[in-house]
Amino acid sequence: MRPIPRRRSLVAAALAALTLTGAAAVPASAAPGGQHRTAYYLAVGDSLAAGYQSTPTGGHIVGRGYAQDLAATLGERAARDHRPFEFTDLGCPGETTGTMANGGCPYPHSFGGSQLEAAVAYLKAHWKDEVLVTIDIGANDVQRCAAGGSLDLPCAMNGIEQVRTGLDRILGELQQAAGPHTRIVGMNLYDPFLAAWMTGDQGKAMATASVPLAGALNSVIETVDARHRVPTADVAGAFDTTSFAPLVPLGGQQVPLNVARIMQWTNMARGDIHANDAGYQVIADQFLAKLPKQYLH
Repeated sequence: MRPIPRRRSLVAAALAALTLTGAAAVPASAAPGGQHRTAYYLAVGDSLAAGYQSTPTGGHIVGRGYAQDLAATLGERAARDHRPFEFTDLGCPGETTGTMANGGCPYPHSFGGSQLEAAVAYLKAHWKDEVLVTIDIGANDVQRCAAGGSLDLPCAMNGIEQVRTGLDRILGELQQAAGPHTRIVGMNLYDPFLAAWMTGDQGKAMATASVPLAGALNSVIETVDARHRVPTADVAGAFDTTSFAPLVPLGGQQVPLNVARIMQWTNMARGDIHANDAGYQVIADQFLAKLPKQYLH
């Protein structure tokens, strides 16, 4: 498998991606059975795909995230077209690119091996069907690098490199298993560490420093996606991740727009990096924006 170029070669990688083959979308009407065939949606990824949220009492729930929001919308559209619809969520809280590929999901799940093996088996079983696959992965490869209120730069760069190689393998194996009517869509990531802005001058410095690292991670994700001809839902853009201006009101003070987005659309007010209901819907909307016409009736 050819290695992914690093940041200095991002433009070349994007251009090279135009010559590579991938799992192209084929309209449902072009497939045998047309619009009456079952539409399938497979979500793979980490806790965001699993719909993980903490609760105010200190517990947590799963199954209330962007994949569920997206499935609800797609299910409604399929019903209007008189099409059956099936949704499967393999998302594993705590998953990294390494555990997704090699096994070791740290959360109880239905699959016994790796999430990637389960996804590949699913796609092979549905090779002739119309399947949408969404994927988010990479946050857990780097999030440990901000423990203790400071950023560990070597740790973060090593984590980004792990995402570069790990995501390449994951998308390659998914596309090998995918049939002609499968569509894979990835996503980039918001920056939860912007919330440190709310903790004082040291926190503001950490929040400011976190944005270039988030940008480096997202550039790698987008470049690997482009190599595999996988569109990337722009979650970072929707969360205004790089926008330290304008200042907007939040809790009786003026804060940068990107900080306000994180505080309003995630549970970072209680130290939980995961999106809340509003944030998950924003993510789902970014996936919807990348879907081909047969999903948009």
